Amino acid sequence: MSTEFERPGDVLEAFAKRLTDAADLAGLPHLSAEAIVSGDFRGGAGSGVASITASDLPAAGMGLKIGRYTLVLGLLPDTSNLNAIREAVRRYRNQCVIARSYLSPNEALDLQLLLVGPVGSEDSPDWKAAALMVERDDRVARKLIWLRPGDPVNVATSFAEFLGRSFLARPWVVADALDPALLDELNSKDGGGTGVPRNTAEAWEAIALREEEDPMRTVNLVIEAWAKRGAA
Repeated sequence: MSTEFERPGDVLEAFAKRLTDAADLAGLPHLSAEAIVSGDFRGGAGSGVASITASDLPAAGMGLKIGRYTLVLGLLPDTSNLNAIREAVRRYRNQCVIARSYLSPNEALDLQLLLVGPVGSEDSPDWKAAALMVERDDRVARKLIWLRPGDPVNVATSFAEFLGRSFLARPWVVADALDPALLDELNSKDGGGTGVPRNTAEAWEAIALREEEDPMRTVNLVIEAWAKRGAA
C-alpha cells in the first residue's frame, strides 16, 4: 500500500473527471450536484433539526449527476481494517440519506454511492473481501468500489474494469459482433409479439441469472444465443 500522502479533494476530483470523461464518451450529460453532500436535508439549511451532525458524516465527498443517475463520490480509509471501513461506509450511507431528500422517488432509485479505495488496494486480498462486503449492502443506495492498483501503469486498465461493472459500461463498443441487420430482424421474427423466439428468450433469461464475473463473457453468450435463435 502506498504511503504517499494524497489530498482527499484531489483524489475525488480526479475520480469525478474520469467519470465525466466516460460520460462524454457514452454521450451522457453530467453536472455537479454539491447540495446532496451537505449536512442539511432539503429545506432544512440552518435549522439544526433537519440535518446530520458532522461526526456522523464523511469528511470528504462530492455530488455528481450523470444521465439519470445521481452519484455520491467518496473515499475509503487507508487501512483495510473492517471496523474502519464499516464506519466510513456508515457515514457515507448517512450522506446518501441526505442526498435522497433532494431527489424525487424515481430519482432516488438511481442514487449510487461510488467509493475509491487507497492506492494498492486492488492488489490486496483483504481489500477485495472488504469491497465485496460493502457492495453487497444495498441499503439506501447501490454501492460500487474502485480499488486502485499500486502501479500507476495499471490505473487506466483498472478504472476501465471498474467502469465495466457500472452503468457506464459500453459493451457494444468492443466489436461489431452484432450486425445491425440482425438487430433489425428482432421485430420481424415470430416471438409471441416480442420479436424474439421463445427458446432465445429463455436462453437470455438463463444467462442473466448466471453469476458471471466477466461482463464480456455475458455479452458473448447473449450473442451466441441470438445466433442460434429458432433452432430446435
